[in-house]
Formats: sequence, structure tokens, C-alpha cells
Amino acid sequence: MASKPQTLGVVLGGASVEHTISIRSARAVITAADPERWQPVPFAVSPSGRWLTADESQAALTAINHGAPEIVPEPANHRSPISPDITSALLACDAIFPLIHGSTGEDGILQGFLETLDIPYVGSGVGASAIAMDKARCKQILSQSGIPVAPWITINCDDWRNDPTAVIRRAADLGYPHFVKPSRGGSSIGITRVNSREESSEAITAAFACDSEVLIEEAMPSPREIECGVLGSSNDGPPIASTLGEIRTKRDFYDYTAKYEDPATELIAPADLDPQTTQRLREISLEAWRAIGAEGMVRADFLLGPDGQVWLGELNTIPGFTSASMYPRLFEVDGLPLTQLVDRLVELGIERHERKRRYPAPPSVSQDASCARE
Repeated sequence: MASKPQTLGVVLGGASVEHTISIRSARAVITAADPERWQPVPFAVSPSGRWLTADESQAALTAINHGAPEIVPEPANHRSPISPDITSALLACDAIFPLIHGSTGEDGILQGFLETLDIPYVGSGVGASAIAMDKARCKQILSQSGIPVAPWITINCDDWRNDPTAVIRRAADLGYPHFVKPSRGGSSIGITRVNSREESSEAITAAFACDSEVLIEEAMPSPREIECGVLGSSNDGPPIASTLGEIRTKRDFYDYTAKYEDPATELIAPADLDPQTTQRLREISLEAWRAIGAEGMVRADFLLGPDGQVWLGELNTIPGFTSASMYPRLFEVDGLPLTQLVDRLVELGIERHERKRRYPAPPSVSQDASCARE
């Protein structure tokens, strides 16, 4: 007799500028989940950060499937962010697939909540999630690990309020064009390509509308956009780097419109690269995975110059799973369709949870002292 499918909670929406993309990713994963193995249960989070019940979440997704706007509705009553009933429903799940992109979902906050509840979940833990989400800190770690990144500076609100002229002068030292972006954000929201000093103020103001810290980095001339997926392996084996893919856009850069709205954007997999460059980018992807302590899944985004120069742009610990997303496409090229990819990712989350449970609790301070005397 076939065993009963396990319950897979899928968390979507959230108080993030990537709210809509999260819904699209969740719908794709729910559709792809093998019904013989998983019974998906949606947990939708509204733009204000309030969790809907499983029934409310399913009703919201059904409405979206029938043409309603891709926004999780606010609960009818102004209740607390998450109720005991919803927490109980989460605890009844065999595993959770977090698909909130950006803040409150990809930055370690949701992961910490799931750790507190002691529920298996897909993807990286608190530390790696927080590092990858914070572009400025991630660049520091990658750079210290010998991984090539674009020259950059960071500015905070006080810098900008106290002396905007000095900030613009520092940015100009990077040369033009350069990019201004929120340090913690995704889907290219709030990012501007700045071609002259006159454009700086508006670009920085737009980035600060998304985050309290802004990253300004040098732009590579005429780069190719190359992406690599990394997937964890079972039983503590080494992670796997995917085939490489290339993104081609007719826009100034790979912005939100190019990613999700422009039909002229091309996603090419495998990318047309020589074997040496392919091997190098795959090796850098694995080095970056180890540098931040990633688990489960990561998408590494590269810029490749005409002269062979390479910069690792960023790491995404919850990559998109939409029809326009490169991560699932790359593994499909490698012979792992989305249904099997979902299986693998959930299995990895469950394995990690079981592995952590096998480790003994840390010794107490008194035990430490006793061991030291011995």
C-alpha cells in the first residue's frame, strides 16, 4: 500500500517588495510537487506581514488562479501577525518550503522562526540567509575569500542626510557608469544605473526608499550576465554546480522589467562559454557557497567581461521558481525537472533537520570547566 503523502507547507507573499514574485514561485512549486509524496499546504503572508490561515491562503491562491491581482489580501480582522492556530498548522507540517523572496523571508528572519519551531525547512539557515541577503556584508566575505567582486562603497541614511555632496563625490570616484542599489533587496527593485553625477541624487533616494543602507558599485563595461545554480547533496556530500546559463536583455541592464515583463529577454541554457571559463565560474560558485555556509540551494549571478574578467554579483539563497527563473531551468537542462528538484530540496531540508538532532546539546559552563581541569 502506498504511503500517505507528507505535508509540505509553502510560505509565500510577505512584507517584501518581491511579494508578487514570491506568489509566482510558490504557485510553480505547488503545481510541481509530486502528489504521491507531498501534500502542499499554502501559508500566505500579507504585505503587512500578517499570516493567513491555510484555508484563507488556499482561497487567496484560488482567486489569483482565476485572475485576481497577485497580492495576498489582508486578513479581515486586524489580528496579530501570526495566530496560535496558524503556528499549530505549521507544526503539523513535515517540512516547510520558504518562498518569500527578499526581506522577512530570505534574510534569516523566517528561517529563525522555523528553527524556533523545530520544523524542517528548505534552503540555507539563519546565518547564510542573512549574509547573502546583505549585499555589502556578503561582498566583504566573498572578497576576503579571494572571490572577485565589483569595487564598491556603502552609505547609510546618516551619510546621505548629513553630507549628500560628499556621498556623490565618493560615488564618482568609482567612475561612470555605476550602479546604485539597496544593500538588502532583490529582483533588481530600487536599482539604478547612473551615467553621470546629475543622476546620482535621484538614484540614491530611490535606493533608500527600499533599504536603510545603499550599495554603490562599479559597472563592468559590456558584461555578459551568467548564472549558476548550486544544489546541496545528500548525506553530507559536496554540493553540485549546475550547467551555466546566460541572460540577454535589450535593456540597459537586467532590471525588474527585463526579468519578469519583457518578452525580448532571452534565457539561454547552456551558455555558450569555453570549457575553461565554464569550469572557473562553477568553481567560484562552489567557493562562494562554502564561504557563506549555504545549504540546500543557491543561485550565483556573475558578470563576465569581454576580456574574461569575472565578478560575482550576488548570491540568492531563495532563487525564483517562476517560468522566467533561471535556477530551475538550469537543473532541468542537467536532467532534473522541477518535480524532482522540489523532491531533492525538501529531502535535503529534512536530512539537515535530522542530522542536527543527532548532535548532542552543547555542554554547560560547569561541564566546560570540569573538562578544562581534566
